[in-house]
Amino acid sequence: MTADQVTRRVTGPRLRPDWGWQLRQGSALVYVIWFAVAVPLGIAGLLLEPRWVGWMVLAWFLVLVGFTVALRVADSRRRKAWGDVVQQMGWRTSADRPELLERWPFPPFSLDPKAEVFDVTMGRHRGREFSTGRFRHKVGRRDLGFDFLELQVDRPLPPLQVLPAALAPVAAASLLPIKMTFDGLQGRYCLFNGREDHADAVLHPRSVEALAAVPPFGFSSEGRRFVAILPAYRDSATALAQLDAACDLLDLMPEQIWREGEQWAATHQPGAAG
Repeated sequence: MTADQVTRRVTGPRLRPDWGWQLRQGSALVYVIWFAVAVPLGIAGLLLEPRWVGWMVLAWFLVLVGFTVALRVADSRRRKAWGDVVQQMGWRTSADRPELLERWPFPPFSLDPKAEVFDVTMGRHRGREFSTGRFRHKVGRRDLGFDFLELQVDRPLPPLQVLPAALAPVAAASLLPIKMTFDGLQGRYCLFNGREDHADAVLHPRSVEALAAVPPFGFSSEGRRFVAILPAYRDSATALAQLDAACDLLDLMPEQIWREGEQWAATHQPGAAG
């Protein structure tokens, strides 16, 4: 079975990736929002009808409980749907793969020594080995995360990290970006690592055409490592479509970039450029 046979409908995230992560992780943000509404609600109740204040606050508390339950149910369905895809495609899953972090000594994976990877899926797609899962780290005082997708590359790539601006808070909040725009891609993109001419070369019109067909995602590369950076909590159809788009991005990589990567590796990673 192919990814196209499994894929049905592709949808983008409804919330900013950092807000979506914190809401689904049950962070303090959820309770801050609850109290931000509960306090004026209680004051309004006291002014209008004091007898109903308790019921109004209780009703708002039940909204919080219902919201939490709905998120848990949606996450359970999402996991089950992805499990079905993994089984159909003949891939493998693992609860965690801490050794993956040692493979990525570059931003954003190298910024937090206590970062974690979990819910990992491994397999082969379109002739490339891949690992995908969830990455969690601390950005400032916030625990944030995103989905990752590492794809096998046979030749070195130069250091490069390009992200949609919406993903910057979860994947590169501690770095200073160079803002970039690419004809055909919606929204702003940011260059957090590497050279502008490399980013322009990688995101040429044919690559942009492939990426424009799916919700935005970014990537980070260095040497023989290429890792796509994606919003967390995607549905299976979107995850598969973005897997194909990331493969397209590598298939369409200009020869110039491969040569630049080999030159970089010859200097920084002796023995890796061959």
